[in-house]
Amino acid sequence: MLGFSWPELMIVSGSVLFLGIELLKWSHIFSRTSVIEEECQSPIFSFGYAAHNGPHTWKTFYPESTGYNQSPINITTTIAIGEYDNIEWIGHNTVPCSMIMANDGNSVIVCGTWCGRAHPFIKGGPLTDIYNFHSMMFHWGPSDNEGSEHTINHVRYAMELQFIHVKRGFFSPLQAVLLGAKDGVVIVSSFFNIMPVDNPYLDCIVTNLRYITQPGSKVYIPPFPLSWLHYTEGRNYYAYHGSLTQPPCSEIVTWLIDPLPVAISSNQVAQFREIRSSDGLLLTNCRPVQYLNERDVYHYA
Repeated sequence: MLGFSWPELMIVSGSVLFLGIELLKWSHIFSRTSVIEEECQSPIFSFGYAAHNGPHTWKTFYPESTGYNQSPINITTTIAIGEYDNIEWIGHNTVPCSMIMANDGNSVIVCGTWCGRAHPFIKGGPLTDIYNFHSMMFHWGPSDNEGSEHTINHVRYAMELQFIHVKRGFFSPLQAVLLGAKDGVVIVSSFFNIMPVDNPYLDCIVTNLRYITQPGSKVYIPPFPLSWLHYTEGRNYYAYHGSLTQPPCSEIVTWLIDPLPVAISSNQVAQFREIRSSDGLLLTNCRPVQYLNERDVYHYA
């Protein structure tokens, strides 16, 4: 048949099948990447952090921002309720196939695409389901001691990095918002504290910020595992029920707060303040601390 012996034909057929499978796999990855790329770039809701559109104005257009379970909050460690269930971090050491960093006009967002079934997720602890990683969002302030949204015993940090996860079956936080899923989103927060030297694990981020200074811009960055930027083993976390810290401020979030900060240099933080919004330099993108009200805060050891 076509001049091939039977063994040669089997080899050729196997090669064609392998190439077909690889093409399907990569077409799925590229399709997924384009969707994530769009999500990273396009803000759905209109708001900002300037005087005319900042957090004190959000209640006009986003009434849920005045709710009873809003975020961020101050974590008072002495009143947290002790719990001992483990939180499991699956796939956070896996390097994604591709990674995109974008300026959505209100923050720096990082999204990734993982090959096959390697997509990171978390479970256990206060979580009743599996939550898949969606994106990470950076928050910073005008100085090195006022860049975190959450506080620990009223102490603020240089920056806060929020790892956004969505419940199994949901594709994005927006879907959870539209469906009113009270347990639709989990956000893991890591703080950054100033150290005298650069943190090399942040190089992929910081060295590429110059390409996304303008709102709506994006850049592909060298892929890295999520574990580079937060601890996943032997850690303590504080947990509480709250909201998104950006409009529409929907109360659909389980927060996991890591109290031990990651290192960052003052020079690295300064690079984030070169990011621009439609109102000019984005010197801060933090929402003020909200009232705890009658909520419980849990400490998972």
